[in-house]
Amino acid sequence: MDEVKVTTDIEATDQLGMLVRRIVVESPQKGNLQKQARSIVEKITYLGSELKVIEVDGVTNAAQIRSRNNEDGYVEIILRGGNWLSLERKPKALHISKGDFERLIRDLKEIL
Repeated sequence: MDEVKVTTDIEATDQLGMLVRRIVVESPQKGNLQKQARSIVEKITYLGSELKVIEVDGVTNAAQIRSRNNEDGYVEIILRGGNWLSLERKPKALHISKGDFERLIRDLKEIL
């Protein structure tokens, strides 16, 4: 049972792409929160806007990462405890190709 668990909320899909509301990744093993946040910013560069660490809170062991806000909204990633991650696009769903979606899931699992 040492597998990483991925839960997705997908609004729509077609042959080439999809609209993703939320992705949650959970790992049975805890990692270093600051290292994970840095890895996300460095590796996840294909969502349409640069990601930036907004806050790392050592007390609650959580980190917040966001993209720039544009006319369609922004991507927000929350890390908790070194073993839980949530990615959402607000206020609208994230439009992503199926190839980039698969890459995103692979990258998030590897980072967590």
